[in-house]
Amino acid sequence: MDEKKKEVLNQFRVVFEQVGYDISANEYDRLKIDKPSRHKLKAFDLSWAEMKSLVIPEVPSSDPTYQALISQNKALTERIAKEKDLTRAFVDNCLASIGKRSFKPAKVPKKEKVKENQQAHALRSDAHVGEYLDPDWVQGLNRYDADTYKKRVERWTEKMILFREQDKASLGLNKLILHLLGDQVTGENIFKGQRFYLDLHLTDQLFYSLEVETNQILALAEVYPEIEIFCVLGNHGRPGMKGENHHKTNFDYIFYRSLQKALEPQKNIKVFVSESPSMIAQHGNFVFLLNHGDNTRGWNGIPFYGLERTFRRLPGLYNMVINYELTAHFHQPCNLSDKVLMNGSLVGGDDLSINRMGLTNLPSQKLFYFDIIHGINRESNLYLADPVQLKPDSNGIFTAYK
Repeated sequence: MDEKKKEVLNQFRVVFEQVGYDISANEYDRLKIDKPSRHKLKAFDLSWAEMKSLVIPEVPSSDPTYQALISQNKALTERIAKEKDLTRAFVDNCLASIGKRSFKPAKVPKKEKVKENQQAHALRSDAHVGEYLDPDWVQGLNRYDADTYKKRVERWTEKMILFREQDKASLGLNKLILHLLGDQVTGENIFKGQRFYLDLHLTDQLFYSLEVETNQILALAEVYPEIEIFCVLGNHGRPGMKGENHHKTNFDYIFYRSLQKALEPQKNIKVFVSESPSMIAQHGNFVFLLNHGDNTRGWNGIPFYGLERTFRRLPGLYNMVINYELTAHFHQPCNLSDKVLMNGSLVGGDDLSINRMGLTNLPSQKLFYFDIIHGINRESNLYLADPVQLKPDSNGIFTAYK
């Protein structure tokens, strides 16, 4: 720890010696005494609880349980710090390597001059790059692998270009907003036995999807004069089971930062990567909240009640009106009161939905047009595969067998 940080930490410790160790972050901000600003504390890159743990004195105690808890807390704090350092080093190395790659910038198109200039908003989520779905195991209702992922993204790009070409004369569509809602990669240890459902390991999931997505977004940059990309993390980017790693040790985060670096030379593209699970952004007169949605509990389908209850709580949580929530995770496109929009997935039906839940759906991603004064309109689900029609063989059997 450098001398400046040590000085700030000592000042922070003095404040707690004066007022006690139980105050919250908001109470700390309201203190009318000399203290390090919250801006200075951000240099430690620690949560409020972690910062407090650095200055709580070691009080001798004869209680062995107390000593065990103190020791455990120190070990956890050290582990968190190491995780952050590893993540930061990994991101920095990835960005340095990506900076050497040659993604050729696209020519920026001219803006359409129309009276009603709307925006195109596209949701992208749940690509699960690296997942392998054996069609034989799901009765031939679907298949998914790295090659299928690439073809579906290319089909999505074609549809996105088609929509602008057919509507730009009347609606402009000079700005494209991409909402990336997580689970770009599928991970390796999210659930027991996942390694049997992979065709790419985690590092290849990252770099393969980076190449595919960068090229497709550059193709869109030749059609849409302005593109803004907003990114939040999913749960499948974790390198291990929930709680095993620091919350920012997430390959979705590394993918987004890498995408940001790869698209940096493209002058009509801006990429914004969230540092928290939710991102709040304003477009026109409306405020959007983006979240992957994995913290909404559900069973055997879409958790409508949980979504509605969470949305109702947002104004009280943020002390502001949230007009729209964009979410994903459940792989099924739906709308709730035209205020909560849930995206589909690039995978479609999988082992969980088909063999355990008795459900399937076509892979899809949501698109809507947006008026900065009147809000969302003309919402569509872009379907990225054709429906499967099972046919019997000469023995009258529809599914795979030996």
